[in-house]
Amino acid sequence: MTVMILERVTPSTRGDLSRWMIEVKTGVFVGRLSALVRDNLWKRCLKLTENDDATLMQIWSTNNEQGFDLRVHNPKGRFPYQNEGIWLVMVADPDPRREP
Repeated sequence: MTVMILERVTPSTRGDLSRWMIEVKTGVFVGRLSALVRDNLWKRCLKLTENDDATLMQIWSTNNEQGFDLRVHNPKGRFPYQNEGIWLVMVADPDPRREP
């Protein structure tokens, strides 16, 4: 299973991705893809959005402790990172002027 989440992309990019996956909600695509197709779709989306302020996230099933892996391009507000092989998400402070 593969999930792709696209924010701030053109309708043509979403339409292009809908050839391979189902858009269950605006910008959220789900499908069962081979690793080759998944990687090629990621590269294609990066190429289609290279001049935009788009955020892309791709999550897919794999054989690890959490059962999934992911990659992100241009994250906004939430920043996934790996710590000892486990994916965690750091949430940005909405008010950077706030005192700790």
